[in-house]
Amino acid sequence: MIRESRIEDIPEIIRVIHESVRSCIQDHQRNESAIQIWLEKTNQANLMLWLLYNDSWVYIDQERIAGFILVNDQGKILLNYIHPAMQQQGIGTALLMNMIDSLREKKIPQVSLKSTYTALPFYKKCGFQSPQTLAPETGAATTHLVKYLA
Repeated sequence: MIRESRIEDIPEIIRVIHESVRSCIQDHQRNESAIQIWLEKTNQANLMLWLLYNDSWVYIDQERIAGFILVNDQGKILLNYIHPAMQQQGIGTALLMNMIDSLREKKIPQVSLKSTYTALPFYKKCGFQSPQTLAPETGAATTHLVKYLA
């Protein structure tokens, strides 16, 4: 089940993000300092602000948060994480499609994001295109992706 995120979801969202980041070995190569750089901004105070000023949804499975997506008013995906044990089950696709439906209702013409290497195949499968690869700024190299909404 997908629903809008709530402030009381923050501890579980942080758990999902931290476990997901640690599973992205292709991106951080188990380098603990790279992992810490990646995770340092994901704290309760920042998440509270992000939830207040952006649109976000959680995927609930058996009364636990299995996935989370956060997008701004310009259609930039700021966060998109699925718990490692719940990946490859359609949760990421369901959250992404739910978010795209919301953006289409708001007449936002495109979705963009910076993808990790780990998530790149998922986004390309979902129709995103990559105009450029960016230098590491969060402890992991990223690729800028865009999907145009018709």
